[in-house]
Parts: sequence; structure tokens; C-alpha cells
Amino acid sequence: MNKIGNIEINTPPEGYKSSLKSRVIVALILFVTAVPTFILGGWYYFFAVMAFLVLAIAEVIKAPRKKYNWFVYVATYAIILSFVYWMFFKGNMAAYKADPEHFVLSLADYYEGFEVSVIGIAASLLVYCVVGILDKNFGLDDVAYFFFMSLLLGLGFQSFYFIRYFPIQMAYNAKGSITWGGLPYNSTLVENGLFKYLGSFELLLFVFVGPIFNDIAAYFGGVYFGKHKLNERISPKKTWEGFYWGLIVGFVVTAAFGLILAATGHPILPFLTIDKWYWILLIALLEPVFATIGDLSFSLIKRYYDIKDYGNILRGHGGILDRCDSIIFSSIGAVILLILIKNGWNFLV
Repeated sequence: MNKIGNIEINTPPEGYKSSLKSRVIVALILFVTAVPTFILGGWYYFFAVMAFLVLAIAEVIKAPRKKYNWFVYVATYAIILSFVYWMFFKGNMAAYKADPEHFVLSLADYYEGFEVSVIGIAASLLVYCVVGILDKNFGLDDVAYFFFMSLLLGLGFQSFYFIRYFPIQMAYNAKGSITWGGLPYNSTLVENGLFKYLGSFELLLFVFVGPIFNDIAAYFGGVYFGKHKLNERISPKKTWEGFYWGLIVGFVVTAAFGLILAATGHPILPFLTIDKWYWILLIALLEPVFATIGDLSFSLIKRYYDIKDYGNILRGHGGILDRCDSIIFSSIGAVILLILIKNGWNFLV
């Protein structure tokens, strides 16, 4: 224990520097490989998210540490992929049926809402129950776990697509009726690439910076200042001090990003302008909270199955789900807030 003035600072645990070095290296690799696809958008982003999703589904199946029959793998991949790409297939199929001759496959045209098929949800529950009957290693706890994770990943990864394509969809619908950042907010702006590949990236960045900075600040805050356990039963290393560090830093960074863009005449979305500053602050405040709930929820599953990480593909970070846990929850929360704000808090949309 060290002191700076009256402030007590913890001595980092043994192996801290080595672990931190591995975390930084992997984070830099992810930044270099993934972020360009996020900026480029389009099919680059579409397939990048799909690659992460495929790896995440494998970790979901692996977590219970059981040997399942082959149809468990097939069913899980089919169900989760159908949940994630429901909006994509639903919109394109409707467009094809309406005008087959002029149909063009679109990524961004249909992300106005946020949903999975109710029939799909019912069918997935039925499938997992049938699997439980056929596979002796697939018990009731597995039915509940796979159903929950299928729905969670379905909504979570669909939200990743939503926050990247939603601004483009709004631009197509606006038809020049409003101005966004001093430029005509219409399909021309989208088609010439200026908005699609630059402006529409701002929303994704706005949603992601909250959980990312929350995780970073909570980690260092917990290491150097943590004394009071947040929830030792679920996550022994997390502390209240780390939580508050993450909440404050995540909020400040997210709010500053949104407010600066709005104040300079380049709002992230038409309803996140500077005169609507309170919506920016609300989202910025709740993002770190959603992130912490996500982190603890995934930790709850890991404690149940007595595993440290979902995988080891990211050295020092664990698996894909270990890195996406907070972002999945914060993205779902952000999408719900954005839809409600856009529609005047009409819960019937």
C-alpha cells in the first residue's frame, strides 16, 4: 500500500505488468484489424461482425464443458444467426417480393426497428426442448442456458448492425427534408459515400466509447484504489471504487464526444443536437451502467460453469465474449434508447 498525500494507492498484484502488457498488445492488434472495417462500413463491417459472431457462438457452446451431439451445434448456429440477421433477411425479402425486377440487396435500408421473429423465438425454444429430449447430456439447465444466450447474442449482434446502419436508413428516409451537420441529409449524401463511410461511423463510436472507457477506468481504478467488493459472489476482483471510476470516466468521455459534435454543428443523429443535450447526457450516463450489468451477467454465467474465460483466442483478454460482454449490453440499451427517443418515447413502436 502506497500513499500520495492522504490518498492510499494499492500495490498492483504479482504478474500485473506482464498481464497488462499482453492486454495492450492484443488491444492494439484488435484496433488495427477491426477498426478499419468499422470505419469503412458496408460489407467490410458486415462480414467483420459476422466473423466475431461465429467465434462467439463457438464459445457459447463450449462454456458448459460438455460433449454434445452434432445437432446441438447445428441448431445453435442456425438459431443465433437467424436472430441476428432477421431484420436483414426480412427487409430484403419484402423488397424482392414487392419488385423482383429492380431488387438490389441492401445492408442499410431496413434498420429502423430492433426485433427478432416471435415465431423464431417460439421455434428455438421448441428446438432446444427437443434436443433436451434426444441428447442425454442436454439437461434443463442447458435448455435455459442455450435459449437465453441465443436470444442475448441475437439481440446483441443485431444491435451492432443497427448502430452502424441506422443513420444511413434515416438519411434515406429524410429525402432532403432536414439538414444534418450543415449538409443536406438525403440519399445523395449517402450515395456519394461522404455520410455512409464517415458520418454514420459517429454513432457506433458514440455507443462503443462508453463501455470501452468504462472497462479501462474500472480496471485501473480497481487495481489501484479498490477496497470494497462490488459483488464477490459473481466477480471477486471487481470493487465499488472501480465501478465509480468506470462510471465517471465512461460518462465524461461519451458525453464530451456527443456534445462536442453537436456543438460544432455535426450532431450524431438529428435528434441529438445541442438543444437536445439532455438525451446525449442520458445515453452517456446509462452506457457505463449497461456495460457493468453486461460484465456481471456474463461473469454470473462463468461462475455457474466454473470457468475463468469463455475462450483464449485473445491472449490476456480471454475469448470474444469476454471482450464483448459489456458492449453487447450497452449496445442493446443504446438501441432501445435511440428508438424510444426518435419516436417520442412511444413504447408501442
